Amino acid sequence: MAFVRRYAERDDHWRWPWPPRRRDPSGTASTAHQPEAATAQRLMSKSDPMKLPRIVERHPYWFVAILELIIIAVYLMAGTIAHLAQISNQAITGIANTTLSVLVIGALSALGWWRAVGFRRPAHPRDLLFFLPLLLPVLLNLGVGLNVPGPLLVTQLLALAFLIGFAEEAIFRGLMLNALKPRGLWQAAIITALLFGLSHALNLLSGKSGVEILIQIAYALAVGFAFAAVVLKKGLLWPLVIVHALINFTSFIGKDSLPAFWNTVAGGALTFLFMAYGLNLMRQPSAHAGQ
Repeated sequence: MAFVRRYAERDDHWRWPWPPRRRDPSGTASTAHQPEAATAQRLMSKSDPMKLPRIVERHPYWFVAILELIIIAVYLMAGTIAHLAQISNQAITGIANTTLSVLVIGALSALGWWRAVGFRRPAHPRDLLFFLPLLLPVLLNLGVGLNVPGPLLVTQLLALAFLIGFAEEAIFRGLMLNALKPRGLWQAAIITALLFGLSHALNLLSGKSGVEILIQIAYALAVGFAFAAVVLKKGLLWPLVIVHALINFTSFIGKDSLPAFWNTVAGGALTFLFMAYGLNLMRQPSAHAGQ
């Protein structure tokens, strides 16, 4: 499948059933493991504090805007190189994300942000369950079928998928999200999701039509919002790199056998589900730990 890519204020609104909740004798809802939940919240709010450079702390929007401009510049540069060298559109993505990965590694190392942005152990293994719903596009790709190429091309596509996953997650849900968090978690999630969606307009460089790009922008915006919500709730980034890489890889080798209509329906359904999941996570009080 080539495309993949008024709640009440009461406590009883719909939520994803992880972790399980029970009601104590007083009738109020509680988590099944209060000590573990308290430990996780302390880890989220106290350990590995994000020490923003003064200029980033004072001007987070400029910092985020500069990062977005860097992404655009790198993709334009890669597109120019690919055009002059007459190499494939996939090479544009490869060149751009290799460059972005090197820049991100340098930035995270220089700032000392690796653990702070989410490259660390989960507070509890159960936290990883929150990432499972994000694998839905992978399941859809597998359900439609795969065209598995030779070992060399599989290795190249897997490496490309990982580069994209690492670069995009480290930039949008790592650097950008954490720079904006002091201004409010909702604001951080919405802005990074919008920028993530708009960044997919760069796929025009790969020759896709305007309609395809608009659909992909809407889908990427919803994905970006859900991904940001999970990071804000659990403080983990590396599982998103894996999820992102798997989505891309199965998309690369997925069969393009669905009619355009059903492809659009599937994309619309995924867009709705990702946005609903992100909104549900953001509305949970624990998603605001450490604000």
